[in-house]
Amino acid sequence: MRDVLIALCGLTPQVVTETLWALGQQRPAIVPEKVWIITTQSGREACERLLFGKTGKFASYFREYPPSRPIRCGPSTVITLKGSDGRPVEDLRTQEDNLAVADQLAARVRDLTALPNERLHCSVAGGRKTMGVLLASVLQVYGRPDDRLYHVLVSPDFESQPDFFYIPKRQRLLALPNGKRLDSRKACIELAEIPYVRLRAFLPEELLKQALPFTDLVALAQKHLRALERLEPVAIDTVGHRLIVGETVIELSPAQARLYTAFARIKTAHCLEPARKNCDACIACYRPISKANWDAVHTELENLAEGLLLSPADARGESGETAVGRFRSLLSKTNKALVKGLGSEHLAARYEIRSERQSGETRYGLAVDKNLIQLET
Repeated sequence: MRDVLIALCGLTPQVVTETLWALGQQRPAIVPEKVWIITTQSGREACERLLFGKTGKFASYFREYPPSRPIRCGPSTVITLKGSDGRPVEDLRTQEDNLAVADQLAARVRDLTALPNERLHCSVAGGRKTMGVLLASVLQVYGRPDDRLYHVLVSPDFESQPDFFYIPKRQRLLALPNGKRLDSRKACIELAEIPYVRLRAFLPEELLKQALPFTDLVALAQKHLRALERLEPVAIDTVGHRLIVGETVIELSPAQARLYTAFARIKTAHCLEPARKNCDACIACYRPISKANWDAVHTELENLAEGLLLSPADARGESGETAVGRFRSLLSKTNKALVKGLGSEHLAARYEIRSERQSGETRYGLAVDKNLIQLET
């Protein structure tokens, strides 16, 4: 796993070396292979003046703290933010510029999180406050379990010192305006990890791949999350072999449609607890299916589906074990069709044909609430 640092930076490039130092003090040490610095035009000039080159602070830091692997950081890894007019920004003063910056942060994080072997360490210690808020918001959408968000805290005496970039190994005195001197070794740099809610797992993969303006991304993400909170009814078109969830049409094969129809009728017409207003965690109607009871349950499912399930072969002529295997394969393909149609594994899981272990046997039933099922013949 490769570690990558994304550091927001304003006019104080010190935050970049302070973050690097703090990451290196973790146990085990975190040594980024690449450092992306996201900044304004003025911030870029400050980085080039103070961080890069043989006399820059990166070079002195690496001499004192030789990294265990090469760290790529330099002018080519500095990203200069652009405003709504396409020109490098000096500051974020307008709503239009803030939205333009949000789009750029979203694009960068989207691309980096698409790389499976890279783990992001995002620092919001530098730059405008809105830049930090936007980066955190972007990471909420795209962040994976191992991606981290940090703020870097520096002891008050040193955070305003223009010559302080990290805690050195040897004594280094900093001159103060009052004539006194500060020993840099007495500074304290703390890496504060910021917890954040990761929404990526609840969003469709296709949405996460699209190059969208950040406002559109947020609106679509909110739409999908709202769908998880308030489920749409599912209409079963038994003639057209399809499911209609809200406005989404899910095409099924005839066998898949019949299987779904059979379990829908079990849940609606054969509910074992009709007094219950909703299903909640009830699985009383779930059917135990095994090779021992296959013939009986298969007959029931075909009667409910009003058609052959495991076509084209006659499942009754097979061994129970083989037939149950074919049933599970059909069930899996049906659930995959739901994922493809709804664009979200989490949303599809609310409508799928589910299996549950109970009392040593596997039971199968429809996950969706009985009140949301509409059968169309």
